[in-house]
Amino acid sequence: MNTFTDTHFHLLSMKEKGVDIDNLDICYGMDIGTDIHDINLRLSLIKKFPNIKYTIGAGPWQLSQEDNIDYIAREIKNDIINNNPSMLGEIGLDYFHNYSTHEKQIMLFEAQLRLANELKLAVVIHNRDANIDTISSLKNERVNKGGIIHCFSADKEFLSQALDLDFYISFSGTLTYKKNDYLRDLLKLVPIDRLLLETDSPYLAPVPDRGKVNNPERIIHTYKCASEVLEVEIDKLKEVVKNNFDTLLSR
Repeated sequence: MNTFTDTHFHLLSMKEKGVDIDNLDICYGMDIGTDIHDINLRLSLIKKFPNIKYTIGAGPWQLSQEDNIDYIAREIKNDIINNNPSMLGEIGLDYFHNYSTHEKQIMLFEAQLRLANELKLAVVIHNRDANIDTISSLKNERVNKGGIIHCFSADKEFLSQALDLDFYISFSGTLTYKKNDYLRDLLKLVPIDRLLLETDSPYLAPVPDRGKVNNPERIIHTYKCASEVLEVEIDKLKEVVKNNFDTLLSR
């Protein structure tokens, strides 16, 4: 039995990439939404894993399909009301890809931050190459229940401000990549009671499986890396991450 907590994965995307969902060993974690109405496709997969949580939200990529911000926010709200997720997400900004204008991305992001407060939910944040605007939006529309900065890849200043805004910091398999000494250094700066770990499956498989389609069973490699960096026994780290995740869910 897999006793590791994986706080961020995408069951639907794993299935689409050929992962054998029926035989996955997922003990505990969270399946993450990305688009309006994707919950309708995800629920049959989620039900196979009684111990996993799930989110609903629309990331900036949604703007490539539909750019009516009011419509997207309204549909996300309906999906949440009808399906009672644990958190709202993933949402955020991605300036690496040109999904839309930066202005439109910010509008969609902040609309869902407001929705999180309205519906009393924590949020899961996607940030890629948008450190300044992500923090600015999180300050403009501060989320009462906080949330998770997923797949952390930012800098020390962003880390400090995210912690001040009451966010948990989640590291993915990129923590294990040889070139990412800066991430391992930043890991040491995260208070142990704010630390989470994830796979972001089917993406970002950790070393030694880098380049393969990822799945939650591979999270053991990220835990081993974090354990070594922090000089914390892996069993203790399992306990810490699970307790941190439970604490956030209980807010």
